[in-house]
Amino acid sequence: MVAFVLGLVIVVSLLLLAAFASLWGFRQPSDALEELGVKTTYTRASLPSAKIDAYCELKERVRRQYAGTSDSTWMSMLPMEAKEMLKYSLMQRAIGDVVALRKIEVDTRGYWRLFTKGVITRTYWNSVVQAEKELSAELEALKAEAASVEPSQDPQGIIYEAMQFVMQHGDKLLQAAETASGGADPLADIMKLMPQPGMGGAPGMPTGMPPGMPPGMPPGVGPQAPPPPGVQAPVEGDGFSWRQDAEEIEVSVVLPNNATKTEVKVNFQRRALRIQHRGSVVLEGQLALPCRPEECTWTLSKGRIIISMEKADSRPWPSLFSETK
Repeated sequence: MVAFVLGLVIVVSLLLLAAFASLWGFRQPSDALEELGVKTTYTRASLPSAKIDAYCELKERVRRQYAGTSDSTWMSMLPMEAKEMLKYSLMQRAIGDVVALRKIEVDTRGYWRLFTKGVITRTYWNSVVQAEKELSAELEALKAEAASVEPSQDPQGIIYEAMQFVMQHGDKLLQAAETASGGADPLADIMKLMPQPGMGGAPGMPTGMPPGMPPGMPPGVGPQAPPPPGVQAPVEGDGFSWRQDAEEIEVSVVLPNNATKTEVKVNFQRRALRIQHRGSVVLEGQLALPCRPEECTWTLSKGRIIISMEKADSRPWPSLFSETK
């Protein structure tokens, strides 16, 4: 009798184990992680979709109103008022792109370290890489639009100007992006700092543009605009310029217009910076004060590389390098 009961218990246990194994076979580990609130892919929005859609809608309205043919040069032939409206919307899109670029650069560095340590899966890391590729494609599309509006100007300029705007208002922009939820537009309040098309401007300038401001650029970004409180005006060097605020050092270095990202190598050290293009040193020196190499980033623009170095502390730097370059 005892043997019978024991055998029955064993049979029931085996059946339960088989049922559990079968059930688990239909439930992937990722499903369980999702139920626990753990994301298995990179889901942070990397593109300023609202600004992209707004620009595309405006472009289509302007095209219907002014374009008599399907000629690809129609945007460059627009009346000044219509062209300024497109520039204004395109600058909003550019600022949104740069905010996304700064965010994803930080995320990519952090997730790469987690991936190399086996903390996140290859699927998750691939989703990070895909988000970065999508943003790169958007930046190229942005430059193509800028070139269509102003063929005689360097389309990379709009990205550089957006970077300057973000440098001035970066803390507010990143905070807005972090706290936004649902359908909220994290850039809406910051964009109020830009003059609306149609506002009274300086004599001889397009409407909405203050004195010294290039057409289509937001206030505080033009070459004659004063820096905001706590932000140093750019200091010119030999082939580069630099500026600082309480947290960051930004260095802008001139490169050939056809330079590509694969040709550039940037080495950050706590007290040193080295930039190479095609194996040749473009800029090198001992930094005046220490930075945080793990938080430093760089972005290649046409004819220029933008370096962002996080300070080790909030002290103002007396110069970029400890020795005159």
